[in-house]
Amino acid sequence: MNKMRYLPMRRSKLVGTEGPGSLVISPEGETAVVGALDLWFKDFSGNKAKHVEEFAVNEPRLKSILKVDKFYRPPEFRKSSENTLEVVPNSNLVMPLMRFPRWHYCTFCKSLRKLELDQTSIYLDCSQCETKRYFKQVPFVVICEHGHLSDFPWDKWVHGEINSSCTGNLRIGMSGGTTLDSWIIECNGCGNRRGLKGVTASHNGEEKTSVLGETLNKVGSTKYTCEGERPWCGEEKEECSAAPVAILRNSISVYMAKKISALAIPGDYSENVDLIVSKIQSPAKYLARVNLNIIDGFDNKVKYLKNNLRFELNEEVSDHDIREALMYIEAGEEYEYTDEDLEKPGMLIKEKEFEKLTSKVNSNELRVEPEWINGSAIANDNYYKPYLERLSRVLKLKETTALYGFDRKEYRNNDDYSNYYPSLFKDYESLKEKWLPVSEVYGEGIFLQMNQRKIEEWENTIEVKEYFERYIQRVSHIEHRDETILTPKNIMMHTLSHFLIEEFANVCGYNRSAIRERLYLSEGQTGILIYISGGDSEGTLGGLVRLGLQEKFFHILDKAKNNAEWCSSDPVCTELGQSQGQGVNDLNGAACYNCSHIPETSCEYWNLYLDRSLLIDSKIGYFKD
Repeated sequence: MNKMRYLPMRRSKLVGTEGPGSLVISPEGETAVVGALDLWFKDFSGNKAKHVEEFAVNEPRLKSILKVDKFYRPPEFRKSSENTLEVVPNSNLVMPLMRFPRWHYCTFCKSLRKLELDQTSIYLDCSQCETKRYFKQVPFVVICEHGHLSDFPWDKWVHGEINSSCTGNLRIGMSGGTTLDSWIIECNGCGNRRGLKGVTASHNGEEKTSVLGETLNKVGSTKYTCEGERPWCGEEKEECSAAPVAILRNSISVYMAKKISALAIPGDYSENVDLIVSKIQSPAKYLARVNLNIIDGFDNKVKYLKNNLRFELNEEVSDHDIREALMYIEAGEEYEYTDEDLEKPGMLIKEKEFEKLTSKVNSNELRVEPEWINGSAIANDNYYKPYLERLSRVLKLKETTALYGFDRKEYRNNDDYSNYYPSLFKDYESLKEKWLPVSEVYGEGIFLQMNQRKIEEWENTIEVKEYFERYIQRVSHIEHRDETILTPKNIMMHTLSHFLIEEFANVCGYNRSAIRERLYLSEGQTGILIYISGGDSEGTLGGLVRLGLQEKFFHILDKAKNNAEWCSSDPVCTELGQSQGQGVNDLNGAACYNCSHIPETSCEYWNLYLDRSLLIDSKIGYFKD
């Protein structure tokens, strides 16, 4: 199927929802699984790229936290030149795609047939119709909590036996209706018939079970367990005893990417050093980076760079600046973290970011311009002065996102990133260098810092304490993915961020899904960064950052606060939020899809830990006065 084999893919999605092990869909509705990382950087013929270093990315903070040797961007496709004298480096590189699920059915007679992972054509000779027919993929697959992905065991299911020896032709029958419950599988060889009702159900109690695992065998007590297939690596299988769960192939639970991101932070040295680093790391300087690895001696490298960058650097750049830049790139000693530091890597990454966002920065990769600072000469008096500390416009930022693994079935909270790495590779143990895929995107944003003293006064009021104690009791049985969110300050700021995103989307012209939040909620931090980062047409054209001007922002903040005061589901939304909670595991207060939810890709906490009451309630709201 050439159209699937050469399916266009966005590089940014390969470090996310379409990473290794995920299912991608073609315009024709067919799905394929994205191949493992050690199958990347190969051309049509399977030849490995000779100049992979071109796609290398240097992000010392992420590298120290993830403890890997390298980061690489997914390659873009470059067509080789027809002129034999013109060499296009890294040409014809394609991403590996395998057909999955492999089971298909004839659209005329509904006979089932299992194809190969590398099958290209889906117009095949049907043994029952005795002519060429179009074969369509079955709608669901089987997953397990250990990350395996398998075909549904059609032959075993219809015969009700794991070790069935019947080789009769299988056929899908319909009993009326549009759901899977109406499907009936028939075997022409032995005459067995079996429906699919309830086959996608699972139970996630202490003993994790599924209808498929418990009921596949009609006779005996032997359970059917996961077959341990890893089709993104080829025909590989692993031993697995987990309960297999049948699920629609387009379900979000089939692939939940595990990512970590960091903003590029300029060093504590001069702007000249930052400029040199950004120039060396730019794609245009690939050959310069290759030559640097060949040149012996630090002084010789300095001379080479001084000559290579002579047209791009100003006269103020000294040999000392170039030496500092080389030391930063080659060593990254600034980010040698201890095991104690790495216990909470998310907080570690944001600590330096918060420091830079609360100051004025003007570098190639981060530009922060203070717009309003409480008590300063540049701050106009307004209603929100007691509540806020700082408003800054982030004119430029660079976000680096690394994909380190994925979950299936349910999202797990696991800070030991290295446990996930083997799932991305076909043969992880034999790798010469441990690497992960990353994406780099530039963007713009608005940074808002709340008044720490005012927040502490508000949190210590009797009404807020009593209200939040009831909330903690209500969610005490839940295993939280991030305990730091469980304070009135953090839930209030998270909710405010959502209403600001909603209002920005109405005014700036970007989609809500293009606007994201980055919350700084650790002790001593009271910051909200709302930003856009995109590598395509939803890029950075100033549509958001212009709303950070004083004359625009406070009007938007006022509208966001007013929107929080009312929900179209009120009084139900407010009453439920204050009594029994809403959302997954009742983790939300007065917050629902009609008022405070945004696209989950824009939210750091999956639309959980939200409560409008902490913003605007007449007794406990931060803005109640």
